[in-house]
Amino acid sequence: MSDSQFVIFSIGNPGAIARHSCGHLVLKAAMEHFGAKQLQKSGVYSSSSINNITFVKSNCYMNESEKALKRYFEANKKRPDSAIVIVLYDDFELDLGRVRISQFKKNESHNGVKSVSRVFQEMKNFYKLGVGIGPKPVSATKDTIATWVLSNFRLQEKEVLEQKGIPLAIDYLEYIVEAEGEVADCNKVNAYFTKAR
Repeated sequence: MSDSQFVIFSIGNPGAIARHSCGHLVLKAAMEHFGAKQLQKSGVYSSSSINNITFVKSNCYMNESEKALKRYFEANKKRPDSAIVIVLYDDFELDLGRVRISQFKKNESHNGVKSVSRVFQEMKNFYKLGVGIGPKPVSATKDTIATWVLSNFRLQEKEVLEQKGIPLAIDYLEYIVEAEGEVADCNKVNAYFTKAR
């Protein structure tokens, strides 16, 4: 059993699961995979723990995601650097069925990731796991993309997500946990999983 503690944190919007909230779908599947019990709601976040992994779901709107994670650490009297944190989010730059791990950048474009990075961007133990929902609409504008990410998956798209994207995301999570959070080179990890598939 690894000594490292992990927080797997999903971001999205409250309510029905749209493309923008597919991180919550991944969290639910990962909980089932690792054998965690049902989430318990605690205001702006819900959580469930098993062994050294805590699953945390944001109950905030996407652009306020940092409130949920901040509150989780405060309520549990933990420091943000006490665990390896993996943020699950939707990535429209990736095609459906693809997944990518990376560390936070200074100028994040995804509203939820940007929200988390405002508070936690200096943390070396934070990773983001993007789950592909693309390709985005052709000639998309900012407004049409906003409408598109808030729409539901079509049946065929949901099947690809469930059969490829979510299982691959779980493979990534297993890899990170087994490596005790030591991901020296995210690009190499992505290349490994791309080749394996």
